[in-house]
Amino acid sequence: MKLKKVLIKIAFLAAIAPMDLFAEVTFKARLFSRQKNQGEAKTQVLLFETKKIYRTDAEGYFEATVPSPGIYTFRILKVEDMQDIKGNVEASGQTVTLYTDAGADSSIASPKTKAPKGTITVSAERDKPILSRTTIKYEEIKRMPGTFGEPLRALETIPGVVPSAAFGGGANNYVIRGSDPNSNLYLVDDLPILYPFHFDGLSAVVNANLIKSIDVYTGVFPANFNNALGGVIHIDTVDKVDKSQKNLIISAWSSSISYMSPTFGGKGYLIASARVGYLDRFVQGLTSALGADFPEGLRLPRFVDSQVKFVHNFNEHHQISFHSFYSKDDFAANLPAKYQNDPANDSTAAFAGASISSGQGFRTQAVRYTWKPIDTFSNRVTLISYDPFTDFNVSFGSIQGKNRASGAYNGVRQDAFWDPNKYFSAEFGTEYRLLNYYSTGSSIIQTDPNNLSPNPYDTQSPDFTTIPTNITAKGAYYNGYLTTKIRLGNLHIEPGARYDYIPYVNNSAFGPRAQASYKFEGIGKGTTIFAGGGNFFRFPLDTRFNKDSGNPHLDFEKVFKYGGGIEQLLEGDYQIKGEIFKQEYSDLIVDDPYITDYVGTNPDPYSRIAQPFIVNKKLNYSNSGTGWSRGYELVLRKNSRPGTRNWFGWITYTWSQTFRNNNIFTPDPGAAPLNTQETQIAVEFYKNSKETLYDYDRTHVINMVFGWRWSQEWQFGARWSYLTSRPFTPIVGDDGGRFSNPANGQTYWVPQYANNPALGEYINSRRLKPYHRLDIRFDRFFNYEWGYINTFLEIVNVYLRENVGGEDFDNTKPYSKTNPSPSPTFGTIPLPGGVVIPFFNIGIEVKF
Repeated sequence: MKLKKVLIKIAFLAAIAPMDLFAEVTFKARLFSRQKNQGEAKTQVLLFETKKIYRTDAEGYFEATVPSPGIYTFRILKVEDMQDIKGNVEASGQTVTLYTDAGADSSIASPKTKAPKGTITVSAERDKPILSRTTIKYEEIKRMPGTFGEPLRALETIPGVVPSAAFGGGANNYVIRGSDPNSNLYLVDDLPILYPFHFDGLSAVVNANLIKSIDVYTGVFPANFNNALGGVIHIDTVDKVDKSQKNLIISAWSSSISYMSPTFGGKGYLIASARVGYLDRFVQGLTSALGADFPEGLRLPRFVDSQVKFVHNFNEHHQISFHSFYSKDDFAANLPAKYQNDPANDSTAAFAGASISSGQGFRTQAVRYTWKPIDTFSNRVTLISYDPFTDFNVSFGSIQGKNRASGAYNGVRQDAFWDPNKYFSAEFGTEYRLLNYYSTGSSIIQTDPNNLSPNPYDTQSPDFTTIPTNITAKGAYYNGYLTTKIRLGNLHIEPGARYDYIPYVNNSAFGPRAQASYKFEGIGKGTTIFAGGGNFFRFPLDTRFNKDSGNPHLDFEKVFKYGGGIEQLLEGDYQIKGEIFKQEYSDLIVDDPYITDYVGTNPDPYSRIAQPFIVNKKLNYSNSGTGWSRGYELVLRKNSRPGTRNWFGWITYTWSQTFRNNNIFTPDPGAAPLNTQETQIAVEFYKNSKETLYDYDRTHVINMVFGWRWSQEWQFGARWSYLTSRPFTPIVGDDGGRFSNPANGQTYWVPQYANNPALGEYINSRRLKPYHRLDIRFDRFFNYEWGYINTFLEIVNVYLRENVGGEDFDNTKPYSKTNPSPSPTFGTIPLPGGVVIPFFNIGIEVKF
């Protein structure tokens, strides 16, 4: 009987035991960061197995329920990424701590993902110089106000960098410490691209989601970079992909998609993106919606671009990668000819009948092999095919022609990195390029390139001539460089040199350079002083040195850069940096209407048959230009810390002066015309052009940036910028309206510019009021188990500042007190009835 009762009890316990075992478990969990020593507040957590989303409180706690005890996956939903953490839930009432950063004693948090065995690690984080270099973190700039989601646009806020045109939209390039914007070097993964922004001035040519970091060298830069007088902007793309992700961004004037995925079991990865721009449709639709008229026959810029990168690691010693970057821009205008256009109602009356189309683009492709036999040495070989191009087709008065030009080359480049010990390291490399420059169609030449007011309708002595061209310039190009780094405790010295040689013009350049820095301990996180200097050269990627239409005797353009400064790092991620600089330019290539060869090949292919050679052949360009720039820069910065929601921002101030002199003969105003012999003597011995402020000079530049992500759902950013306006040459009269547009009979008034330094009215002798504006941006994030949706509103020029960029002369009217008038710049939208609203951008970003 007793045995029977015992068996019944065992059967009963066996029956109810599964009921207890599989009962729901309610527990408390906490997200905790060892690095910050606090809980992760207001953070969304997805319990992967149950598909339920929870939100942590101010201390990082949340309560959850699972169907039974066991190990579960907790997905931390972040804006830029998602983090999976394994947690062991044992019983109801338990508190499970989930560490969001790695810890040796963690039994719950999953370790950080490690590179699979066989992955070669070629570090891009080698020691970088502190002089004249700024590194921008992607997290700080992706959603900066006024950038329209373009990280490259945020470079406007660092010292020494300003847009070439109106601040923000409309700027297609950068002026770096007063240099010609076309003399900068732009690189993506150490590969060349022709330009950083599309024609619209709003969209960059590199997808934001592919960018890892950006290094900007505004002064002295390392010897591995070449062919730049201005600055070097080097973009590193993503170099690690742990899981597949897709990103879609739709904004008012463009849409893009990007894709990333690991390949071959994590031994490599593929990233790709594409984008299309439709600013023309957006503006025309907005104009129509506002009840305004859009100029007939005008099509605003369009563009397409794409980027592809594939990397595969065979093992820890061998890696191969493929890179492809492509961009193409174009715009067109076919303005109708309406007889006696009313200029008051037709803004294109002066140019009626004109037909213009223009485009530019580039294609960069490369295959790269990296060999790393030991930890202290690696060698990289890159096969490059680079094809930049420009084209135009224009019919506008006496300006008639079409052309397509390219500065293409195929090459092989070798770069080696040797880091044997903590005291010494070296980088060295060589490159060979096979140049294939060409220009086909016709060249439009301004008779006097220094005439500020050429008349396209002058039929008596046309200011423009058209010459058929079929120019090619093929040849080799060689270079080599060496940079050594010596580290003696807190003293770092970096001497280097570079040599470039172009046999086509029998021209070479040798550029030594050096930098040094020393760090003092004791104050905050350290005080560093630094200085450096060197010679830098550039040769144009075009056909200006061609023997038929240009000057085959052109030399490399040169700049001698030097400067120094001090940097102080403080607790709390604060940084203070000050730097002074000077840049001395020589051998600058300028338009020269006087330089000639005694005897040269006839540039006209038709008359060349009867007259193959001509006397005093015009060379059009010379190395006569000189100039200099100087200034100082100050930075106060609060750096962001990954994984935190603290605010960040910076304040920068730049004071600078930039001057240029073409050093060519300039006829004195009011003087009697010179005959041919007198002109030749004056050109040779009386180079009387004046040193004047450069077109891109900005004396004072201030930028203030603030960003704050206070929760997983909301982010706010603000930016205020101030710039001294660019100098301009004042208009003092007109030509009397001597010629008309034959398409509609409209009188064409040509402005006359001041040219008398004795009266203080000369080239670039005036400025308008300074430029400043405030931009803000709000981001709202919706987090899901598959990713997030980000909606944003960006408001440009919040307080409606009426900024101007220069003088605007209306060619349908004579010179008067109201003509010219200040020309407005980008930043506001005028509505019918005189109402003006800030420029804005709204969009949506989806990340899978």
